[in-house]
Amino acid sequence: MEREPSSRNPQTEKLFLWASFILFCTVLAFTWSTYGDETARLASIRANEKQKEQAYAALERARGQAERYVERFARDPEFVRDQARERMGVSEPGEIVIRLDGARGMATPQKPATAPAAPAQASR
Repeated sequence: MEREPSSRNPQTEKLFLWASFILFCTVLAFTWSTYGDETARLASIRANEKQKEQAYAALERARGQAERYVERFARDPEFVRDQARERMGVSEPGEIVIRLDGARGMATPQKPATAPAAPAQASR
């Protein structure tokens, strides 16, 4: 039995190996790049979801406060009277209402002004 001579050239084999290696590296780089982009996009989506959850929680708290406020209006006539007095300036017959502009600043005591220190006299 005779062997047929190999039709492959060593240079052709090297060229094929290098082409395969370059193709493999290109596919690997593309995959790595895509993985990085998708990881960043996923992190962005998670951050966005966290912001939405925080906004939802804040809205739920505000809704709960509003519900309690409305419920208190429905069952507490004294609260309604106090709110009408405070917000709309309604008074009962015979009352005198005095409004002071800037009265909120008067509620907190001011620090007393300190007098400047007398200059020290030099001894003679």
